[in-house]
Amino acid sequence: MAEVRRTNGSTSPNSGSNEEPPVAESTHQELPSLPASETPASNPTWNRSAEAVGRGVGTAVSEVRRLPRRLDDLKSRIHLVGKDVSTLVHDLGNSAEDKAAELHDAAEVGLLEFADKAAVYTSDIGSRAGNRIENLRREAWWKLEAVRTIARHRVANLRRWTTERPLQVIMVSASAAFAVGVLLRIWRSNRD
Repeated sequence: MAEVRRTNGSTSPNSGSNEEPPVAESTHQELPSLPASETPASNPTWNRSAEAVGRGVGTAVSEVRRLPRRLDDLKSRIHLVGKDVSTLVHDLGNSAEDKAAELHDAAEVGLLEFADKAAVYTSDIGSRAGNRIENLRREAWWKLEAVRTIARHRVANLRRWTTERPLQVIMVSASAAFAVGVLLRIWRSNRD
């Protein structure tokens, strides 16, 4: 027989000891096997969910059927109250219209204020951007003039150098051409 260990839910005064809980023997030889493929009809969770949905739909249908009778009861109660309710409803309608008009006016004022602030903000951003562009344009012009001046100075020095020291210019040009040739050969060999 298979042995099944079960623990008792109550605690004994000796719960701190290392004794093993009592062992109950089971008379069942094997546990029942589950079906190979569980179908929706045999799934208890689905059955409970279907019952809950059916109960909810039934309650909703019965409430809808009772609705005309409840409306008739409500109409009769309203007629009993009489003109006090109609004046109260009329006053509530007027106050609601007044409140809606106040909210509409407040919304228009807020929108106009927002439009004014947006216009000021966009004009401020536009003037800042225009100033920044103008500063960048001036700075670029000064830098371009500086580069042109340096280039003119270097070209004048190079022309003067070619007339004063032609042999040195030829040697520098030849060594530069040799270095460029070596670099191109290395680059070409790496590409292949």
